Amino acid sequence: MPLLVFAKPPRPGEAKTRLATRLGSVAAAELATAFFADTWGAVTALTWARPILVTTEPAAREWRRARIGETWAQGDGDLGARLGRAFERALGTSSAALAVGTDSPGLPPRLLEAARASLDSADAVLGPCEDGGFYLLGLRRCPRDLLAGLPWSSQQTLARTRERLVERGLRVHILPTWFDVDREEDLDALRRKLDRGDVAAPATARALARIARGSPRVSVVLPVLDEEARIAAQLRALAEVGSWHEVIVVDGGSADRTVERAGGIAGVRVIESARGRGAQMNRGAQAATGDVLLFLHADVRLPLDAPAHIAAALADPAVVGGAFRTWTVADGRRSRLGPLLHLADLRSRYSRVPYGDQAIFVRAAAFERLGGFPELPLMEDVAFSRRLRRLGRIRTVPARVEVSGRRFLARPLYYFFAMNVLPVLFALGFPPARLARRYGNPR
Repeated sequence: MPLLVFAKPPRPGEAKTRLATRLGSVAAAELATAFFADTWGAVTALTWARPILVTTEPAAREWRRARIGETWAQGDGDLGARLGRAFERALGTSSAALAVGTDSPGLPPRLLEAARASLDSADAVLGPCEDGGFYLLGLRRCPRDLLAGLPWSSQQTLARTRERLVERGLRVHILPTWFDVDREEDLDALRRKLDRGDVAAPATARALARIARGSPRVSVVLPVLDEEARIAAQLRALAEVGSWHEVIVVDGGSADRTVERAGGIAGVRVIESARGRGAQMNRGAQAATGDVLLFLHADVRLPLDAPAHIAAALADPAVVGGAFRTWTVADGRRSRLGPLLHLADLRSRYSRVPYGDQAIFVRAAAFERLGGFPELPLMEDVAFSRRLRRLGRIRTVPARVEVSGRRFLARPLYYFFAMNVLPVLFALGFPPARLARRYGNPR
């Protein structure tokens, strides 16, 4: 039987917006991710169900990461129109179908089993929520415009939907009442249910525990040199990702308008340092006051859920730091070498030693214990990551940063050599100063 799970990608600023006023957009998105994980887990555990994700963005990266099998597009219109289309499609190949949302984490298998069984004799089944809505709808037939014009997100949603089904001649079965989570008071009730063991929703329980502990204060450190063309856009994009404890731009003696443009962005602190990425990052770390330091290059863009990934990785006390995977992009340029850009991304998936373009983050205490980055002319990021590994676990999170491919496209052979051969020579013991003199600075 098709079991349709309605969900949109759980992104900050778009998911659980009513809860975001209390939790913040990043934590609300993390909670929405957990709601989906628990719901999808319950659905896929049913041997008789054919789970189908019905979503606003079937190709969203969130669903690729979750390795969802079958996805359908919701299409346009209100919830009634989207439900109607999905049911018509499902009933084209099956005698009955069920649909659920993801706002009821821990939905018991007994209720899903009861819904399935009820459609042996009834034409429709509804699972009522405590707030006047419903957590489940099942149909054996879906007349045209069956759900059109109903009051969605209302205390009258269940009653009016039931009336509509009866008006169209459908025999309706009502399941036991369950709950959903939309408002702040719903969240408090959910915590009590989890504490009593009334609800089994492991992903949700873990997310709530992380939120209760509070997200770490993340200080973002950007070492820059002559980046006037991109620094303002980078800082604006950084602000859109989430709420950071602070953003510190460390200039290494730019000859252009980098400092002026960075200083014109609200909430950004600009400080000066001796030239050299290691020296600049250490200077930024000295000025930082957060619990976590995130070292970000000016040509690397973070994913929208970056703060949640950092918090999740560091929720494990054995993890001292981490990094993201990379996704190298053409940066607006067209080149026949474009398909080769992603060869550089393979390293970020398999290497246990993160490079600087992976947006390395580290607990401030661990950074201080290690004495910061070695101030080398090359390979300071690799040297630091190797030392960090000896201190504890480094986690590469399942999300990607976008890395500009501008340097590769400008000098492909040189850049390929710099990214793949120089680290090997460094590992073999070649002094960084000698490598820098011989091959120049690949930055």
